[in-house]
Amino acid sequence: MTQPPHFVIVGNSVAGIEAAIALRKRDAAARITVISSEHPHPFARTSLMYVFCGQLSLKDTQFYPEDLYDRLRFVRVVGRVRSIDPARRTLHLTGGQTIAYDTLLLAVGSTAKRLPWPGLYDETPMFVHHFVTLEDMRGLDAAARPGMSVAVIGGGLVGIEVAEVLHLRGLRTHFLVREPAYFPIALDSAESEVVAAHIRQHGVDCRTNASVTAYRKEGGRVSLVGTSGPLDRPVDRPLELSVDLVVGAIGVTPATSWLAGSGIAVSPDTGGIETLPNLESTTAPGVFAAGDCAQVTWIDGSRRPEQLWYTARDQGRVAAAAMLGDDVNYRRGTWYNSAKFFDVEYTTAGFIPYSAGSAALESASPGSTSGGTSGCGGWQTWYQHVPGGPVTQRIVVRDGAVKGFNALGSRWDHQVWKRWIAERRPLGWVLAHMNEARFDEELVAPFRILPTATLVDGA
Repeated sequence: MTQPPHFVIVGNSVAGIEAAIALRKRDAAARITVISSEHPHPFARTSLMYVFCGQLSLKDTQFYPEDLYDRLRFVRVVGRVRSIDPARRTLHLTGGQTIAYDTLLLAVGSTAKRLPWPGLYDETPMFVHHFVTLEDMRGLDAAARPGMSVAVIGGGLVGIEVAEVLHLRGLRTHFLVREPAYFPIALDSAESEVVAAHIRQHGVDCRTNASVTAYRKEGGRVSLVGTSGPLDRPVDRPLELSVDLVVGAIGVTPATSWLAGSGIAVSPDTGGIETLPNLESTTAPGVFAAGDCAQVTWIDGSRRPEQLWYTARDQGRVAAAAMLGDDVNYRRGTWYNSAKFFDVEYTTAGFIPYSAGSAALESASPGSTSGGTSGCGGWQTWYQHVPGGPVTQRIVVRDGAVKGFNALGSRWDHQVWKRWIAERRPLGWVLAHMNEARFDEELVAPFRILPTATLVDGA
C-alpha cells in the first residue's frame, strides 16, 4: 500500500499555517508536520505592540483556535531546525531529532537587522534591543521601565510602533530617522512632515537627518554619536545622545543564515531563498519557500522578499498548491497595506512612487485640478492636506488612469481602491466617488476637494 505523503513545514506563522490548512483541505490522508520554535500556536506578529502595552494578551493575537492542530491532525514539533540535507530529504533539530520529509516548506520568517557598531551586542548589561520576534518583545518588556531614556533608531513602521509603545510606557523617547523624512519608502516629504509634526506633538523627540555613526559606553548608559539636522540646514550638526536603552529598527532580514552549506540557494544581497515562479527552490527539488524568507519577482522585475502579512498568507496558499503538484505561479496582485501610528490611520493601495516631495507641491498653483504631462512620462500627483489635523490624501495618475492612493488620518477601503485601479478610472471620476471608499462614515467628515488641493506633473 502506498504511504501518504509527508509534508513538513518549518514555521507556523501566517505563511506556514495557511499552507498547512490548504494542504489538509486537499489531502485528508497526508501526514503534515509543523515545526516551530517561537510559540506553539500561530499568532499575529503585527499585534505585538498591543501585547507590550497590555491591551491584548498573547492569546488574544492567536488567529486560529488552539484546537486547530488536533482538528486538522497536524503533528506539532516545538524545536529549532539546525540543518537540512536536501539530498536525503531530512531535517536535523538542535535537540538531536531527525525528521524525514517528502516535500518541505520553509516559512521561517525574518529577524531584525543588527545595528552595525562592533561590540554593541557584547555589552553587559545589554543596551540594544529589537522588536520583531516574540523573544524581542519579551526582552524589551523586561528592560524598559518608566523614566528611562531610549533611542529608537530607524524610520519605518516598526520604528514608529516601538517609539509609540515606549512613550506610552513613560520612557523619554528619541526617534532617530536617518533619512531626510520619516518613512520615505511609503510617504513623500509633505506627508512625512505631517506625521513627524504629529509625533512631536505627543512629546516624542523625532529627528530626521539623524545619522548615528558610533556609540560609547558610559557606566550604566550608552552615548550615541553622529550627525543630525533639519531639512533646511545644509550642514549637519553633531549628534550626541546619552540613553539607557537603544532599539534597532533598521529593517529585517530573512532568517536563513542556518541554510549556509545546505545547497539551497540564498540571495547574497537579501538573504531570501531563491525560488522559481511556483515558489520551489531553484536548487533543491521538493523544497519550497513562502513569506518573509522567499525571494520573489516584483512588478518592476527586481528580486527580493515581500515582507507583508497578506503576501505571506497568499504565498503560503500558492506554495501548498505547488507542493500538491498543481501548475501554479505566485503573482502578487495590486499592492495594499494599512497601519496606525500615534492614532493616525494610514492606508495605501496601488503603485505609489516615493520621489515626489513638498518642493513639487509648493510649485503648483493652489486649487489646480488639471495639468499637463509633458516631460513627466505621463505621471501626475494629486494631493491635499486637510487643515486641523494629520489628514492627507494623495493620488498618483499615469496617462489619465489612477495608479495608486496614499491617505493619512482616516480609514479607507483598499478593496474599492484596488477595483478602481483595475478599472483604470480617471482622476476626475475617482475624486467624484471617493466617499464610496470611506470607512467610519458616521465618525469622519465626508471627503471633499479643498481649494488648496494641487495636481502636479511627476510622481
